[in-house]
Amino acid sequence: MTQTTGTATQHTIETCNAATSTVTLALEMGLYPTEVLYGAAYIFIDRAFVLLDKDEGQGRIGRWLVHLRGKTPLDDQQLRALSGEFGNELLSQALRRKIVKQNQKLIEEITTQAIAGAAGGTLPTDFLATDDDGMDFLDDPLGIAVPWEEKFKKKKDEPAPEAKP
Repeated sequence: MTQTTGTATQHTIETCNAATSTVTLALEMGLYPTEVLYGAAYIFIDRAFVLLDKDEGQGRIGRWLVHLRGKTPLDDQQLRALSGEFGNELLSQALRRKIVKQNQKLIEEITTQAIAGAAGGTLPTDFLATDDDGMDFLDDPLGIAVPWEEKFKKKKDEPAPEAKP
């Protein structure tokens, strides 16, 4: 059985065995990048055992063989549905990969700003502030820079505090 999308073959069901709850799909190697195949396989590991294999083929384009075995018993209809869901996930992973590639620079910029902000670093926009409050970096209106000893120095006339028993 072949499932098609438009005019291009998405995947072919090589075997479907309800007795062992397994289905094997064949995909042309050039159809999807390896990362897309791995991403789709990862999505399925919660409900099926996934084995990826290469079929180099004699005189034809190489193929990926995707063996899916249900973690619970599956009938023929459920196995065919599982293979269709795997094909849909391949398309979803391919689209995600394309979007990430198109937005790579933006993603890197946002990530850099988030890490710099979390680390307490300054962002380029921090230097663009035009408000000048007339303060110098040496000004200390809150008295933060006053040493502890000066701030809490005992006066000579003050008696020492009594020790509590």
